Parts: sequence; structure tokens; C-alpha cells
Amino acid sequence: MKILNVDLKFSNPFNVEKKTASNFVYKSLSLGHKLALNKKNVLGLINCPINKNLLSNRFIGVTEYFAHKCNIKKNSEVMLIKNEKLSVSPITTHLDIKKISQNIDKLKIINKVTQINLWFKKICKTNPKIAVLGLNPHNAELKKNSEEKRIILPALIALRKKGIKVEGPLVADTIFLNDYKKFDVIVGMYHDQVIAPFKTLYKFDAINMTLGLKYLRVSPDHGTARDIIFKNKANPHSLIKCINTILKFG
Repeated sequence: MKILNVDLKFSNPFNVEKKTASNFVYKSLSLGHKLALNKKNVLGLINCPINKNLLSNRFIGVTEYFAHKCNIKKNSEVMLIKNEKLSVSPITTHLDIKKISQNIDKLKIINKVTQINLWFKKICKTNPKIAVLGLNPHNAELKKNSEEKRIILPALIALRKKGIKVEGPLVADTIFLNDYKKFDVIVGMYHDQVIAPFKTLYKFDAINMTLGLKYLRVSPDHGTARDIIFKNKANPHSLIKCINTILKFG
């Protein structure tokens, strides 16, 4: 592997203007993207946690930024939070709660679950068992005109016809008690529906992956933790797992 010496100077994080910090973040992400496209010399891309306030309104997260840079069709990128025991993935990513329902559709569910299935078969050499959660409380009742009845269930029927091993819509408030152990992947309708319980179970034992890019991109599965900067309390476990993942799959 070739080590590149890149001069990206940055001052004390507690004494820097937002515009300066934002420019630094975008230059870093852009450089990482350009380097990662050269697969002969670069195994993949790891970005450490980034304050989303430093991104413009055009990109609601780093996942969406790299999807744009790779010319991936909007909403086709897949966020996968993974460790050796379980993976979870939200259909919508960094959206406000009030916007979730209007951003769920049949084709999006089909495309994302299909991409997850293909990645596991190609990279992990396994035919994954995938659970898909409903959106609403007690969604197993399949109430008339609900998202489960109109959108999620028809998507699952289409996925099963493609030979994908998928179950649902399942109830989100009980899946993580014990039934999650039956599955390789749990797909939720929104970010915290699957990521909050996942982190409760596994803490820092996970990484964040973006499927569908032109290269392997991973990041630690935690935030910037500004409250512990310079206090020697940061847990490096997730970053180490990112490095090991790049070495294994890159």
C-alpha cells in the first residue's frame, strides 16, 4: 500500500470558524473520494465522525454526499450498520421524523433490500435472512391505508418473487428482544428505528458501511463526541474495526 502525505492543516476544534471547518471537511471528503477511485493503490475509504452541521443543506449526511460523488441515483445508496453478529439498515437515512412517511415507497424498499442481498451473497458468500420492519406501532395488524398495507407488504411480495429470503412487516418494539437472532439483517423504515436498539445491544462493536458506491466506504458507528475531546476517553474500537474491514474486503 502506498502512503500519501497530504497537507490538510486544521486548527484547534474549539477555536475555528464554521466556514473554515466546513471547507476543511468538504476538501477532505472530496480528496478521499478521488483517492478511493484509484482501486489499484487504495483499498477503500474510512471517514471519521463528522458534525452534520458542517455539511450544506444539499447533503443531509456523509452517506448521501458520497452517493452524489459516485453519481448514484438519489435514495439508491444503502446505509448498513454491521458487526459479526448482525446488520441493520434504514430505508430512509438522515431525515426528520415528520418527513419519513412521505419518503417511503415500494421501489425504494425493493432496490435497497435487493442491494443488501446482493452484497451479502457477493462479498460475504451467504444468502442472508432479512427482516423488514413496519413503520407504525402494532403494524402487524395491517390497518387499511397504512404504509404497511399500501407500500411495505407489496414490496416484500415482490422481493420474495425474486427469491430473496425476507420476512415482514415485523413489529419494531419487540424484534430486538430476541427474534433479531434469527436474521442476518434487520431493515427499518428510519434511522433510529434500527440503529438505536443496535447500539444498545452492541455499543461500539460496529461499523457504518455505504453499499452501492464505486469503492468500499466505512466509518465508525458513533458521533464526534465533542464533550470528551482532549480527555483521553475516546473508544477506538469502532475505528479499528473499520481498518480491519477495509483490509478484509477492500
